[in-house]
Amino acid sequence: MNHPARLPRRSFLKYLAAGASLPLIVRAQTLGLGGPAPSEVITIGCIGVGGQGNGLMGNFLGNPACRVVAVCDVDASRLEKARQRVNESYNATGCAAYGDHRELLAHPDLDAVVIATPDHWHALITVHAAQAGKHVYCEKPAATSIAEGRAMADAVRRAGVVCQIGSMQRSWGEFQRVVELARNGFLGEIKKVTVGLPAGPDARPVPPEVLAKGETPPPTLDYDRWLGPAPVVPYHADRVHYQWRWQFAFGGGQVTDWIGHHYDIAALATNVAHLQPVAIRAASARFDDIGAFIETATAYSFQAVYANGTVIDTASSNPGGTRVEGTKGWVYANRGVLEHSSEALRRIVIPSQGYTLSAGPRSHTDEFLAAITTRATPRCPVIEAHNVAAVAHLANAAFRSGLSEVRWDPTTESLVGCPEAEPYLHRTYRAPHALPV
Repeated sequence: MNHPARLPRRSFLKYLAAGASLPLIVRAQTLGLGGPAPSEVITIGCIGVGGQGNGLMGNFLGNPACRVVAVCDVDASRLEKARQRVNESYNATGCAAYGDHRELLAHPDLDAVVIATPDHWHALITVHAAQAGKHVYCEKPAATSIAEGRAMADAVRRAGVVCQIGSMQRSWGEFQRVVELARNGFLGEIKKVTVGLPAGPDARPVPPEVLAKGETPPPTLDYDRWLGPAPVVPYHADRVHYQWRWQFAFGGGQVTDWIGHHYDIAALATNVAHLQPVAIRAASARFDDIGAFIETATAYSFQAVYANGTVIDTASSNPGGTRVEGTKGWVYANRGVLEHSSEALRRIVIPSQGYTLSAGPRSHTDEFLAAITTRATPRCPVIEAHNVAAVAHLANAAFRSGLSEVRWDPTTESLVGCPEAEPYLHRTYRAPHALPV
């Protein structure tokens, strides 16, 4: 097997040098920005600036309430592009670039970080950021294990920082409508909740012998740091920058990738996002041999059962989106789609004193910045994201162990009489990485 050594930091940064040094950061108070008073400008560091991270960074670059002052990525080519984008956006030269998130967190003039790394890095960076006193916007799912999610929630609570998880559908009008109709009683007593998540993935097959042999990482990629706390496996282009989602060392397939979207809305609508289920029932999954590195389920279904009697039915065969049905009607939402069971239900106006997720035309990232300013609870707090992600981890444990039902104690966050599922709920960190507790 080809297990390349870690790219030395000197070599990694040498790529960036190429005739230009990284300038020092000027604190936001001295930047003379328009909009909010300089002392109110929130300084941001972006960790992971690939596809999703680059998009998120653009949201913050366009907001006068904040200023991106630093970027971090283990891929030097992406890092340099992000640094250039930030500098061009501000017509300045002050953006710092780092290959190690710990160096970014040591930046003296940093208020908050945006984490858009692969899932297996979420917990470690979030905990480190909270310990450094930084506010956190972290992509969903919260973590790759229940223990990691608990560590994130505890670290954020102890530090007293704001942590928003990127379940951005909570900030989209069609999904807010589902939640607000249900939570304000306009659907009557909830009888049925259905969630549809994607099947798949659609990935090109890679012969096992090719994957086992591995490839030489590109010179711009610090592959050892990309692996981080995950086990060492040979580098292959199909493992990184997107396809990592289908390998349990780095993600959990479509279940974990989407649990923080359509299922999250169902949990919020039925007022169980602050809870964890007591059981996963009727669990069934298919694992197709569609590629040597594909480990996660390609089709699946399960029911999450809560102590208060709520049952959320989730399947890759269900229509995508979230449908909540009560004794007075039903409402269904998917991205860009909103349907009501009746015209009367469609015309209902949520009373101002009722439960609402709306706060004017405010995006998920805008809402994060507002929470920092007011120290309010963000729209998707880490503890709720942890509870929702726990559903995905329990479902995957049921799929992988072949059990149709796993029972769970939310108080102790431990399995009840299901030892077969135990190995699939734990994650061992590769030295020298360790998750602080």
